[in-house]
Amino acid sequence: MTGLRRSERGRTALTLAAALTLCGLPLAAGAQDRPCPRNTDSLIVAGWVAYRADSISLAASRFGAALAGCPENGEAAIGRGFAQLRRGSIVEAESIFTAVTRREPNSADAWDGRGIAASRRGDVPAAVAAWRRVVELDPTNGAARANLDRLAPDWERAGSAAPVRKRTARLDLTLRVRGEGFELRRGDRWEPFFMKGVNLGLALPGRFPSEFPTDSATYARWLGLIGEMHANTLRVYTILPPAFYRALRGHNLAHPDQTLYLVHGVWTELPPRDDFDDRGFNDEYRAEIRHVVDLLHGAAAIAPRAGHASGRYDADVSPWTIAYILGREWEPYSVVGFNANPRAARRFEGRHLVIANGTPTDVWMVRQCDYLLSYEDETFNAQRPIAYTNWPTTDPLPHPTETSYEQQMRFRGIKYVRDTAEGPLHEEEGVSLDPSLVHRTPRNLAGWFASYHVYPYYPDFMLYEPAYRRASSSFGRSNYFGYLQDLRRVHRGIPLVISEFGVPTSRGSAHLQPQGWNHGGVSEQDAAKMEVRLAAEIREVGAGGAIIFAWMDEWFKRNWFSMAFALPAERARLWHNMLSPEQHYGLLALRPGAEVTTPLPGGDAARWHALPTLQSGRLFGADSATLRVGNDEGFVYIALEAASWRGRSFPWDSTRIQIAIDTYRPDLGQTVLPTSGLRSGAAFEFLVELNGPADAQLKILPEYNPYMPHRLVESGAFFGEHFRRPILSTRRFDGVFDSLYTLTNRPRFSDAGQLIPGSGVNLGRLRYATAAENSLADWWYDAEAGILELRLPWGMLNVSDPSSRQVLFESDPAQALEGRSGAPASTLTHLPTDGFRFGAVALRPGPSIIGTIPALDEYGNWPLTHFTTWAWAGWETPTWHEYLKPAYGALQRLWATP
Repeated sequence: MTGLRRSERGRTALTLAAALTLCGLPLAAGAQDRPCPRNTDSLIVAGWVAYRADSISLAASRFGAALAGCPENGEAAIGRGFAQLRRGSIVEAESIFTAVTRREPNSADAWDGRGIAASRRGDVPAAVAAWRRVVELDPTNGAARANLDRLAPDWERAGSAAPVRKRTARLDLTLRVRGEGFELRRGDRWEPFFMKGVNLGLALPGRFPSEFPTDSATYARWLGLIGEMHANTLRVYTILPPAFYRALRGHNLAHPDQTLYLVHGVWTELPPRDDFDDRGFNDEYRAEIRHVVDLLHGAAAIAPRAGHASGRYDADVSPWTIAYILGREWEPYSVVGFNANPRAARRFEGRHLVIANGTPTDVWMVRQCDYLLSYEDETFNAQRPIAYTNWPTTDPLPHPTETSYEQQMRFRGIKYVRDTAEGPLHEEEGVSLDPSLVHRTPRNLAGWFASYHVYPYYPDFMLYEPAYRRASSSFGRSNYFGYLQDLRRVHRGIPLVISEFGVPTSRGSAHLQPQGWNHGGVSEQDAAKMEVRLAAEIREVGAGGAIIFAWMDEWFKRNWFSMAFALPAERARLWHNMLSPEQHYGLLALRPGAEVTTPLPGGDAARWHALPTLQSGRLFGADSATLRVGNDEGFVYIALEAASWRGRSFPWDSTRIQIAIDTYRPDLGQTVLPTSGLRSGAAFEFLVELNGPADAQLKILPEYNPYMPHRLVESGAFFGEHFRRPILSTRRFDGVFDSLYTLTNRPRFSDAGQLIPGSGVNLGRLRYATAAENSLADWWYDAEAGILELRLPWGMLNVSDPSSRQVLFESDPAQALEGRSGAPASTLTHLPTDGFRFGAVALRPGPSIIGTIPALDEYGNWPLTHFTTWAWAGWETPTWHEYLKPAYGALQRLWATP
């Protein structure tokens, strides 16, 4: 059958005469022994007409009527199948399409339906197989080709079998361990080699972490930029699409003076029930190990798998592959769980690696590393230095200032009884993975090293250990350098690679550090100086490599500070949460909005002037003023402008500005503004107070504040809790708003019982600066243009998902109040808002109101009818632009020296 329908491919409608000609009716296929009713064809055509008009129930009824009279009519069955797809009945639809393809194996439409159904079920291999059949039958089918390009980018490459494996006669040894460093082979010489590296996380805005780019040109451009910054090493955590390896090979062949060497990982999730000896878990992980080794030699064909890269890997990048780092940051509770297994091995003697006396988890790590080395040695006659991923949480060092949760409770006078229903408890001290216990055998010529992810602000022991607080590098005081010295000391005899380090440039801060190298809340300009210093200190301590995290910002990432408030969670990838540190580690910034239109504080005034006008009014007596509001995937932009302001400095000595914002239901919120006592028919959740460049902040309705108020933290009413519950907007008449103070470092006790006070920041403090001098600038007054410019991150306004216009709200306030911050996450939800309402007030000391937008009524109030609601358009595909952060140039200068 050739297709009467307008399916997902969007075919044009056919006339009844054309349909009859194309289908070869009047007899239905496979029903030659019994004529179909005369109205069969007209029912089918009527079904497609209804389908194209989105009358799906009517379409299903007409296709069903056609099938009732002619049960084996393939076209009617296909129509019924697509109608069921539109209804969401995927299993029924797939069974219909499968039955048709059995009777009519050359029906491209039926195979297309099978592909769509399988894709929606998440069965990628079945979807790929179905769409490959569609293309065989209909080579011009653009939709099927696009689907194949998305799911299996290499589907058109010749053959499906893996390329031929080639074992070299001479041992392939590019990098080797020499003492506590590395040596790289250059021809017949060995030269010292320090890894100056970049970690590659590659999910573009709007994409899930496994949705990597699939075109070589994108990778080639990025690799060119990384090569130009004088990096010599790339680290990847998992298997990327074939396009990456082709681009890497192409880059290195074309740019021998900017060679990028590869450190490859083998990713895994944690094992079921913390059992690292689980047979299925080990079989799957070792299959992944073999895939990684094969593909690096250009000898792999990986079938499509949901959440994984796949395709034909025929680009041999083994000449530039220098090391392996296996695994992930291992959760301490999983290590504790497996170490408690009395049957687990505590020693291992492999062909390449030996551990004589370790914990069960140490032994498991070494076994996997030895398996990889043995497989590559036997299959390709190649060896590389190898390590497993480690981090301070599981380092082998004692940290007296880090205490267990049970100890914390005891010092607080609380008897702690573990509730297993709460899930695993993350502890920063008490369990270790020790790479220094591992030794290589004489067969292992490449060597063994230690790999650690080390950031300057985490865990807390790095901030509070007295020895670290006294430590100094050649650059000055540095807790970070103190910890690195300790780490270098306990790994004497093997290289130490700091395979992740960095400082995020988010608006929000999740943890404070003594030198200001915080977990967020750091401008791009300051981060550049910090990251150069961290890289230099890593080298100064005698490490064998420094690999910065990461190449680019990734919007899908989550952080404890903000992830509970990004709802629905599956849509978080569609907007840039400026409060989340995890989304801001990149050297390559991926920022919201279009580059040519995004307003920046202190930037092109025309972009602020181009924001849509929301309302006008008078802020200075007879002076007409305009309130403009706009948005992108990261910010709400607010501009106040007046013609008489142009060319004049703002009179902050005599004038204050308030901007009140109602984000959810005008009947809920604060109805009275502070200072002026102005009453409003629209109740507000937020208030911006601009008292001058040094005194500006965003405040929030107390009940709607997701953070623990500063006054409660200081009084000790809530010891160490970060968030308050419930989160609700309620009607108030007292003019009270809270600050957005956030607790970043909770109070804690050392093992000696000494209290270490908590600390935090006022998230609502607004920075007065131009974006050119401070990437975290919140507002600016452009005197030349007469525009007061303000941008507010969505998260600071309790917007849980701007792409679908959702805001935070508690679904069960009583339960949330009973559990405080420990309440089940299900009580915090999101509700749609009809939009925002804005009110601006200009005040003089006294106080006296000298102007408002919108205008007041005759009684000096703001009636609800005077407000214009601002409702922004949602989106399914984000707009974004990129630029290189200052850290790129700073590291480029540092790494230009050998």
